[in-house]
Formats: sequence, C-alpha cells, structure tokens
Amino acid sequence: MLICGLALAQDVPPPNSAASVTDGAQTPSVVVNPLAVPQASRAETPEQAQQRINSSLADIGPGLTTTVWQWKGLQVSKIEFEGVTFDATDKLPGQLAQKAGEPFDPQKVRQSVRRLFASGRYRDVEVRGVRHGNEVTLIFAGSPRYYVGRVTIAGVKNERLSSLLEYATKLNPGTALTRSAVQDGTDGITETLEQQGYYQPKVSVKTVTDNAGEQVNVTYTVDVGPQARIGQVQLEGTDPGMTLEQFKKTGKLKTGKKVTRDTTSNALTKLRSRYQKKDHLEAVVTLQKQSYVPVRKQLDYNFHANQGPVVKIVVEGVKLAKSRLHLLVPIYEEGTIDNDLLNEGVYNIRDYLQQRGYFDSSVKVRVVGQNTPSERVVFSVDRGAKHKVIAVNIKGNKYFSTDLLRERMQVQKSNAYQRSGRYSPSLVTADVNSIEALYRANGFDQAKVTTDVQDVDDAANGKPLKSAQIRVTYTVVEGRQQKFGTIQLAGVDPSRMNELKGIMNSQQGQPFSLVTLSGDRDAVLGYYLSHGFDQARIEVKQDNTADPDKVNVTLNVTEGPQVFINHVLLSGIEKTKPKVVEKSIRVHPGDPLDQSALLQTQRNLYNMALFNEVVTAVQNPSGDAPTKNVLVQLTEAKRWNVTYGFGFEAQTGTPSRGMISEASCIQLGIPLDQCNNYSQEGKAGISPRVSIDVSRINLRGSEDSVTLHGSYGLLEEIATLTFQNPHLFGAKNISASVSGGYSNVQDITTFASSTLQGDFRITEKVKRADTFIYDFQYRRVKVDPNSLQVSADLIPLLSQPVRVGGPGITWFHDTRSPSPLDAVKGSYTTVQAFLASSKFGSQTDFYKLDGTNSSYYQFGKQKYVLARSTRIGYERASGENPNSGSPVCQGDLLTTNPSCDAVPLPERLYAGGASSHRGFGINAAGPRDLQTGFPVGGKAAFVNSLELRLPPPTLPYVGNSVSFVLFHDMGNVFQNASDMFPSFLRFHQPNNRTCSDVSSNVGTCSFNYFSHAVGVGARYKTPVGPVRVDFSYNLNPPVYPVIADFNNSPPHVGHAGHFNFFFSIGQSF
Repeated sequence: MLICGLALAQDVPPPNSAASVTDGAQTPSVVVNPLAVPQASRAETPEQAQQRINSSLADIGPGLTTTVWQWKGLQVSKIEFEGVTFDATDKLPGQLAQKAGEPFDPQKVRQSVRRLFASGRYRDVEVRGVRHGNEVTLIFAGSPRYYVGRVTIAGVKNERLSSLLEYATKLNPGTALTRSAVQDGTDGITETLEQQGYYQPKVSVKTVTDNAGEQVNVTYTVDVGPQARIGQVQLEGTDPGMTLEQFKKTGKLKTGKKVTRDTTSNALTKLRSRYQKKDHLEAVVTLQKQSYVPVRKQLDYNFHANQGPVVKIVVEGVKLAKSRLHLLVPIYEEGTIDNDLLNEGVYNIRDYLQQRGYFDSSVKVRVVGQNTPSERVVFSVDRGAKHKVIAVNIKGNKYFSTDLLRERMQVQKSNAYQRSGRYSPSLVTADVNSIEALYRANGFDQAKVTTDVQDVDDAANGKPLKSAQIRVTYTVVEGRQQKFGTIQLAGVDPSRMNELKGIMNSQQGQPFSLVTLSGDRDAVLGYYLSHGFDQARIEVKQDNTADPDKVNVTLNVTEGPQVFINHVLLSGIEKTKPKVVEKSIRVHPGDPLDQSALLQTQRNLYNMALFNEVVTAVQNPSGDAPTKNVLVQLTEAKRWNVTYGFGFEAQTGTPSRGMISEASCIQLGIPLDQCNNYSQEGKAGISPRVSIDVSRINLRGSEDSVTLHGSYGLLEEIATLTFQNPHLFGAKNISASVSGGYSNVQDITTFASSTLQGDFRITEKVKRADTFIYDFQYRRVKVDPNSLQVSADLIPLLSQPVRVGGPGITWFHDTRSPSPLDAVKGSYTTVQAFLASSKFGSQTDFYKLDGTNSSYYQFGKQKYVLARSTRIGYERASGENPNSGSPVCQGDLLTTNPSCDAVPLPERLYAGGASSHRGFGINAAGPRDLQTGFPVGGKAAFVNSLELRLPPPTLPYVGNSVSFVLFHDMGNVFQNASDMFPSFLRFHQPNNRTCSDVSSNVGTCSFNYFSHAVGVGARYKTPVGPVRVDFSYNLNPPVYPVIADFNNSPPHVGHAGHFNFFFSIGQSF
C-alpha cells in the first residue's frame, strides 16, 4: 500500500507536515511543501476567485510529479471526500476532472482541486492517495467553509439603534465568514455607539454553528451604558468673533446636555449660519478633537474658529432679493471664495435672468479688497432687452412627429405659464443633442440638426418693441434609417433557443432601435437569472453589412453554470406558524435559483404585515457551486400597535352640534329666544377630528388581526372593533371580516343619529382593478329627538329607533394612476346595492342602489387633466308607511311632503359637500321639510362634476407646488326616482312662487330641478396628497318656506346661499 498527501489551505495556513510513501520494507519519504491559498476578499468576483486559485495552484503539478508521478496511469478505483459532505443530489463531485474508473492523471487532479476551491465550499483542501496494487483511492479532505447566518443584536430596545448596530457589523448574510469579520463587527458596533453618544458600551459576541445549513449565527449582546453629556468646551483661534459663552449658546452646546450623533453637526451648522448672517462668508469653524472623560461621563470638545473678513456680495445692474441671492451664489454655502464658485455664481445669475426673458444678459464678477478685513464680491449684470419666444419651429422631421420632438425640448414658446418662454444658447444646444440622440437611437446614424435663431428688436415700422422677439427654428436632416439585419443568439443551449427568441422584440427588417435592443438584452438576461444562471453575461455586438442600411446584431451569451437550490434556510419565526410563512415562499429545494422568485418571496412576506424586516440572500454568492442554499431571515413585528392622527376640515354648511329642537325647548321650559341659533344652511366652521387605532396582529400565529378604531370630532364619534382574515380558507384573493361598533354622527343640519352596527363582509379581488364586497349588515339606527329639525308632529315618529338588516354587494373598478388621491388618467367605478327586508329581521323594507363613475384624461403638452364624476342613486321603499298617522302627512301630504317618506332619515340619499355637489353645504341638497326648511334627503340622487385641472404655474415662494382647477357641479337629490331625469333640463326651481307661500301650516314646494355651481380651487402638493381648497358659486340655489322657525322668527322664505368653500386633503374625486 502506498500513501501520499498534499495540503491546500485558505484563510489560515495549515502546519507543515510530511507525506509518507510506504511500499513493503522500503520506507522512503518525501516532504511536500504545503500550499497556502490567499484569503478571498468579500467583494471578490468569480473571475477574481478563479484567477487567485489558478495562481495558487501553479506549483501543484511539480509537487505531484515529485511524489506520485509513478502513479500516473493507474486506475482510480474510488474517490472519497472528508470534512465536506455532499448530498446524493449534489452535482459538484460529478463535475471534477478526475473521475473514478479512469486512469490517474496529476493534471486532472489539479483541475479537480481548482474546481473544489472555486465552488467556495472549502476553506482548505488536502489531497491524499492510497494505492492498492494497481488501483488508487483518492481522498479530498478539507475543512468546510461557513457563511454568515443570522446576525442578531440583543440588549437594545430602540429598534432604530438596533438596525444601525446590525448594519455596523458589516456581516452580510450568506457571505463567507472569517475570524476577523466577527471582531470587525464588534469594532463597528462600538464605533457606531460612540457616534450616538455611548462611550462605555459592553459588547459580547456569541456564535452558534449550524452545520446542516453551513452557516454561523452571530449574536452581539450590547449594553450601551450611560449616554455621554456635553462637558467642557474649548475655543481656539486668533479671531473667533465671539466669546466662549456666545459660542456655546449659538451652537447649543450646553453643559450637561445629552450627546447625540447630530450634536457636533448641528453646532457647526448653527455657528456657520451666525457667521453668514454677519457677512463673514469665509469664516472657518472646525472641531479639532473630542475626548470622553469616563469619570465625569462627559464629552469634552475643542473647537477652532476664525471669523475671517467681512464679505459683501453685491449685484449691480439688477435687483435680487437676498433669499434669491443665497440660492444663486454658492459662496454662501461653501464658505470660501475661489474661481470655480465665482464662475458658478455667474452662470446661475445669468441662467436665472434668461429664464425670465433676458436672453441676452451678461454677467461679470470681480473681487474688491481681497485679503483685507473687508472684501466685496461684485457681480456686474447687463440684462439687455427683455425677449419673448414667439415661435419654436421644427422642420424636416418625417419619422418622428413634431409633438413628440417638442416633448424632449427645453426651449419653449411663451404661454400663459411662461410669459417669456424659455431660451438660452445652452438650452438650444441641449435640444440639438436630445433630438440627434433620439434619431440615432432609432437607426438614423447620420441625423443632423441645425438651428436658426432670429432676434427681432424692432417692429416693422422701425420702432423698438416693448419686448424683443425670438424665433427659433430647428431643421432636421434625418438621413437614411438603418434596419435590423440578422439577429443572432450565440452561446445559447439549443434547448433554450426557441424560448429566448420568443421573448425578443427585435425582428429582421424592423427599424433599428437601441431602445428595442437594450430591452431584448435585459429580457434575455432576466430569463437566465430566473432559471438559475446567476453568472450569465450578455454582450451585444453590432456589425455593419455590405448594405449600409442594415445592421446585423449578435447577442453573445455566456451562460455559466446553472445553479439549483439546495436548502431554504428559514429563521426568525417565533410566534408565527411556519405553514403561514411557507405558503408565501416562492423558492423551493431543487428549483433553479430564480432571483425574481427570491424578490417576490420578500414582497409576499412584507405584504403579510407580520414582519418588520425580511432578508433574503443566496449563500456562497461568489462561489460557482452547482447547488446553493437560500436564506430567508424574518424579524417579527410587534403584535400590538397603536396609531393615532389628527386632522380637520373647514367648510360652509357645518352643522351645529348639541342642537335642541323647538319642541324640545318647549318641553324643557326653555324660552324660544334662548334656544340655540339654528340655520338651515349651517355655518362656516372648522371640524377637527382625532383618531386612534389599536391593533393586534399575528392572532394564533396567523395573518388574522383585530383592530379597535376610535374617531372623535365635532361631526362624528365612532368606535369599531374589526376582526380581519386576509385569506379566507387560504384563498389568495378572498378576505373576510367581522365588525361591530357604535357611531354618533351629525353630517347634516337636520339631525344627529346614532348607529349600533354589526357587519360580516367577504372581499374578493377578482382582477387587479376589480373588487367585489359581499356583506350582511345589521344596524340599529336612532335619531336624537332633541336634534331633529322637522315638523313637531313628526319628531316622535322619525326619532324612533329602527333595526335595519339585510345583504349588500359592492363592486369597485379602479384603474386610476399614478395615485388615487391625485389621478391623471384611468377611471374609478363603484356600485353599491343593499336590500333591507323584514325577511332578514329588518323593521323597515327598502332597496338602495348607488353608483359612481369617475374618469380622468390628460391632454396637451402642458398636461391638462379633465376629470369628471357622475353619481346616480336610487332608493325604493315597500310596505306600510309608518308616518301615515301624522297630521302633517295626511292625504296628499303623505306623498308630497318629503319628511313623510317611509325610509328612515339616516338611510335616505343625500348630496352636497366637499366630495359631492359643491354648490351646497354638507348633505344640504334636495328636498326639505315643508315646515322648518331643513334638508331631509330623498330617494334619488344625481350629481355630475366636471373639473379642468390646470398645470402648476411657477409662483414666488411656492414654486410649482400650487395648481388650480376650474369646476362645474350639477345635480340634486329628489323625493322620488321618477323626478330625477325629467328634471335634467330644468335650470330653475319649478313653481318657486308656491315655495314663497308661508300662509298655511305646511308649505308647498318642489325641488325637482338641477342645481348648477361653478367654482375655482387651488391644490397644494404634499407628500400625502394635495391639500385642497374650493370656492363655489351656486347659480340657482333653492328657496323654501320656513313656517316653524326655531329662532322664534315669524314665517318667512328661506334661501340657500350662493357661496360655499371647502378645505380638505385630496382631490374632490
């Protein structure tokens, strides 16, 4: 038996050892020098790793020749692996050059060692051979490489600080773990804590090896210790310009104040700002050093400051506001004077003037009194004549439309938003480059654009123009257009060829386009990445042919090895059931390593709203092993969450809370003249609102949750408890909820109502744009009799509590973009149907259908948006009318008096307000009580809104953050559905003379007409959506009789107001 050995190592050099050769009585020995393979860098690419390994293995051939060259040609009976184990499905052993059953070849052994190192799974390798007669057993023994697993920060309660410390370790899950990396992580944590003001931390580290997963989990236990306080502050410098106390006060460096990461930066910012205010623009203030004193637990600072000379920035020839000057001249920000900053200031001032029509302006700069205690930087400006761009013409373009080219141009003709237009020589050059680049990207390799600028200062009669005129003409010479010749894929496995060609858009004979070609390259690369070829590379080669009009294209593909998933290592689950998580994971053992599936897994897990952090990574990313592990590391979110908010609305038509009706005043013995001052139209006011939500997620380890919602304001008080199951019976697109709660709402001047409600709801997401909601509701509705402003005889009837119950269905179709709060295209449709029936235990019977359709159209190069919304509502009651016994509902009044309708007041249809018909206050449109004049709703509603949303102009102070809208709202609420469409062309209130008759106990009045309102609004853009204010003028508001006035006034005729305003967040629709 003959034994030989060779050691190969990485990370840590192995000890020198001798390999012995034994054959019978003879015992010759040969010493083989061990081979130390340099440590891999963390950011090493596969090519760099291969180069390193090749260099390291350069001498292995002679070593093997010296020891076992005589074995060459012997049969390799068996190959064994020690230290690193392989699954039966692992393809790496089969990829070695030296195979069992073949003759022994030292060159193939060297290639096999290179392959094992390149896989990234070995830290060191020792090759041994055992001879049995004419056969050899090869043994590859080595130490497995371990990778970074889960990195945990323990002992830190602040989540933000914990995330910072985890990042500071620089340990990336899945990457190779070295001994020094763990200590580097400790150093990074200590450094980060010092930046946060903690100078006495205690950091301990614990590592747990997961042999099955080939990873090491690292836990850093951190005791941050006391937070440092500001200690002594020293100030050095020949002329700081202030005393030490002034310096500390300005920099907010109060002794004993806690030190944070922003203490120093904030101090320097405030100090430099003070120097700038005193025109010391070249002042220098720096932190020389800072030292922590453990005994005092304080951080001492040593600053150096010199205020430097007084520097005045003067602009001659034009008047600029100081705030504008600070934006244009970078000296203010940089705190120094040099030629680059001076030239930048010249450019900025000239550009600013050119944007305002002074296209011939020139700016020069000089420094006066340099190196003296008082310096002046003087910008001399010659504005020249003011110009207006009256025409921007494009000629010679055939392939691209003029409108398409204009969208890419910066020179613009004057318009209502840019009174002078936009022009400068640099903008003209930019336009030329943009147009030429567009043509060349689409096959016009010889396209050329020339410009002709005409500057007209005098009119035809020779008199100077008030504003000089500029005409800019772009002449395009397109030249020939190249087309795609042959399109080939090289280096592609034949089994994938047809599938790859099917995803490419480039076709022979099509116009050549770099955009199309780039898209094809990305599509092919995406295909490979999604099929496990994580090292695939694609190079695009263009070849000119004999035909100058054609370009042959070849996509040279280097596929690289296909990588499969070995194991999916899931960690971080504590409360959540594993099966809940596993259904969202899109990567599985045995599948090709799909990067897009890995990203989708991360998205799915985040969408569950159960985890604060989801980390997905590939283990051994730089190695070329045929199988790799995938890491899915989860950090569960807190199961209890509390969110709260505050807001308000301001509008006309706000109802008064705590109202007492005339009947209640009489019953309580309160003189009518001492009752509240009521108004049928409400009042202008502010409606504040606060809300709080307490939620518990991860119920029983699932996605189920329960939420307690509370809202309190002048118009509503709501408390609701909701149980939510986002995936009913495991269905991806179906959710269910059960809710119950109480609300007390007064969103109309007529009454306040309270509702005790329970609801079971199933929501189905049919398509991306379509959602159906199926629900079953029970609610107990009660009108507060003390607030009810209707005929006194009806108060006992209309204030009776009523149980309403039945099924409902809602359909949503939403294609709005880019945001529902500020859509510019798409549509939004909602249809709601509800049936209240005694068959379901309801005490009232009616059917309600309410639908709304909105659409948005963007047009014009200025991007105007035309938005429209139409709402149609219908309601029908059945059964006996409970109000038929009232004196004010006798005879014809049962059908003509709107207050006598059988549908309970809170269940009727209403319109009016900020998101409805803006010609009325909140829910103030439509029929009114014929004694009090307060709105009482109806059984039909029609509201159509049309808005022209204008592009934002550039305004002082706010820039382009404010835009304006013009709108027209029309429609009304009707007592009966049959009254709705006949009223469409009726502009004036019919028979308004009878509405002015207040001689009888019950008035006679019709509200069957379309009310029209026009208005203007402003929108201020914010990150959460536009803040909205609308002003409307109602062209034909209704009149109504007021016979029983709760203000103790004689009977009179009421008039709805012409003017209304609304303030809220988001577009009106």
